[in-house]
Amino acid sequence: MTRKKVLVIGMLDSIHLARWLEQFTNEDIDFTIFPSKRFRRTHSKLKSLLTDSQISARYKLASVKFVQFSGYFDYLENEFPGLFGLHNTRSRKLTKLLTCNKFNYIHAIEIQGAGYLLSDLNSDLLKFSKVILTNWGSDIFYFKSFTNHLVKIKEILKIADYYSAECLRDYSLARELGFSGIELPCIPNAGGFDVTGLLDGNTPPSSRSQILIKGYGGRFGRADLPISLIPLISERYPRYTYLIYSVTPDILALIKELPKEIKRKIRILKVTRALPQKEMLNQFKASRIYIGCSESDGISTSFLEALVNGAYAIQTGTSCANEWVQKGASASIVRLVPAELQAAIENSLSDDQLVDQAAIKNRLLAERELSSQVIKRQALTYYSA
Repeated sequence: MTRKKVLVIGMLDSIHLARWLEQFTNEDIDFTIFPSKRFRRTHSKLKSLLTDSQISARYKLASVKFVQFSGYFDYLENEFPGLFGLHNTRSRKLTKLLTCNKFNYIHAIEIQGAGYLLSDLNSDLLKFSKVILTNWGSDIFYFKSFTNHLVKIKEILKIADYYSAECLRDYSLARELGFSGIELPCIPNAGGFDVTGLLDGNTPPSSRSQILIKGYGGRFGRADLPISLIPLISERYPRYTYLIYSVTPDILALIKELPKEIKRKIRILKVTRALPQKEMLNQFKASRIYIGCSESDGISTSFLEALVNGAYAIQTGTSCANEWVQKGASASIVRLVPAELQAAIENSLSDDQLVDQAAIKNRLLAERELSSQVIKRQALTYYSA
């Protein structure tokens, strides 16, 4: 059987990209991976795929020298020339790659980087390949509100033969904006979870004493809301400690302003110091509740990690978490209103039965819809047409 050739355009430092590719290790597919934008380093999980000679799939990087220092060389080749007025270096390299190679599929994973890069190319370069466009997070939901982005989004949707997203919401939006191709399965774009023995031997959520908070600020994150409530929650529920992860500089500044006696209960993981996935999942297993607040989001991988590991999830309705509640998940979906967030937090800290029953209910949902085996079967259809 002829091996399939797939060009994946994506973020080389993203664990989500690495986990997506990891699903295909036993398949006869040759993956060429092209960096969609500037990155700090090649993710360790992706490095493992690149160097593993015992698997059926083959993974290689395009236009990146020396994996260990890939971010440095990528900057010199594709970003540094811009200081001298030489623009679109990355587009030119992608053009050269497609001129010299033919692929069965070209998969743009994420729109504002990979998708826009693909839409800048001469259409003749794409005529021998099937183009897959994968929507991450707020790629359409948020950016469609900006005229310059809307134009680009419509361009790439017209180019795409196939489209995938993590939210049913985004399939409808894609159709409204001109997509007329084939819809691929709506699944978590970072793959599924190992649900073997889920929650077995774990501490029941009602006995856990940690509160987990996603610490994003910036354009999308609203970690400022739960941070502002910590003094009040700490006073009313003094036994709890806090782990705030993926903390951006603006949120770090807010945490530093908290009283010293409060800060002693807080551990911080900056956005630049991500824990390995297994260790991060263990933090969900150690937490009674998880809080995620944002101006805009997709499914939110953190929300799914909470469902899988028994932490009661409190998520703002700006994400697609409501779609999982409709499927049977037990969680609190709130507006970006401090009083609503506070009520949800206090309810989940005072009601042991709520969080323990939610963990059982969410475990059954995870086994049915979020296991690695279930998601992988659907992911395999992406490159089978």
